[in-house]
Amino acid sequence: MYFIDKWGEKPQKQRRSVAALEIKGKAYPEGRIQIMTIPRQRVVSVVFDPELVSDDLVYYGIEGWLQYSKYKQVDTPREVYSGNPWTDRKAWANCEVQVPIKRK
Repeated sequence: MYFIDKWGEKPQKQRRSVAALEIKGKAYPEGRIQIMTIPRQRVVSVVFDPELVSDDLVYYGIEGWLQYSKYKQVDTPREVYSGNPWTDRKAWANCEVQVPIKRK
């Protein structure tokens, strides 16, 4: 899941987001459901357990790393889960944050 609207552009309740599911096999768009492919990108990635570490801390850590590294953020961050985080405790405990990057 990632947000389409950047932080501060719209009130929190009006920010648009995308939730994605990995689909194996043929899939077709229907209604408001769209099929999209995430392009191959270089990312900085952090895997953490939200019950033990605040997601704010993870995002601030990535932001700090980018400030002093040779890379810059080129797209919106996304959270990746190995399953349904609302029903699968193991999927929730292994949240992965990916931030697309490129050299400055």
